[in-house]
Amino acid sequence: MAETNITLHRLGARLAFLDGLARSKLMVAIVSLLTTVVLTAIKLGLGITTGSLALTADGLQGLMDVIITLSTMLFVLGAAQPACATWTNGREKLEALAALIEAAVLVVIAVCIWYLAAQKMVHGHHVAEIERWHLIVVIGAIVADGLRAQYVGWVARRTASLALEANAVHFRTDALGSLMVLGGLFLAHQGWPVADTLATIALAGFLSWTAWRIGRRAGKLLLDMADPAESLAALEVLESHPDVAGVPLLRLHQRLYGTDIIARIALRAGREAEAAAIAAALETRLMERDGILSATLAVATAAPED
Repeated sequence: MAETNITLHRLGARLAFLDGLARSKLMVAIVSLLTTVVLTAIKLGLGITTGSLALTADGLQGLMDVIITLSTMLFVLGAAQPACATWTNGREKLEALAALIEAAVLVVIAVCIWYLAAQKMVHGHHVAEIERWHLIVVIGAIVADGLRAQYVGWVARRTASLALEANAVHFRTDALGSLMVLGGLFLAHQGWPVADTLATIALAGFLSWTAWRIGRRAGKLLLDMADPAESLAALEVLESHPDVAGVPLLRLHQRLYGTDIIARIALRAGREAEAAAIAAALETRLMERDGILSATLAVATAAPED
């Protein structure tokens, strides 16, 4: 008992840095992990029992879901830690890295499912043994997938978590994929065995599309790819000031919750005394724009004109 209390005390000390939002992220990740384990066991067991390729593929995807959700939980925990001398910008981009890894895993799963579907198209369609209660179980799994996606998506929007948003999109695709599997099982039950293979192909297509969508956004955040319109708008604000001679440096740093702007402006000769006031006014104008978290301006004086 004493050892258990010491362990819990140490765990509480390690998690003491988490704020309310970070605790919400961690909690939803844990709930999502437990739900994923249960749903995966149901789908995979039912797929093996019935001989349905589509349902087995859905269950195999669920196995990867367990790994993805566990890694998401760890990345969310790491991203919540405060900035330090090494991580001066904080660790929030770890969530983007988690989303990128999730996209890569989805690609691997999609390729495997494409291969299984192609094999079945070439070698013929196995007639799955489908009973009505199998369909009822799949419907229950679809409802659970949908509720899980809604819950994770709600927390992702409230906490602006890219990792949880990726999870929510993934779970939403799980629900849609399971719906396709249900359609294939129903048609197979009615005497159309090819429907099971077609449902598998549709599932692979959805996974491929989801991987592209998640990976594209995560890659943009990791590479600091800004919206050109946002960059031009910031440049216009700076250049529109009558005392600004030029903008030799403009950087938009993408963060999980918005954008930081770092710029260096050159003032016209003779305006050195107003440099601090001009910089403060421009920083205020930049931060009035939606999605801008901070604006930092360095000021230099332009060389006098001949």
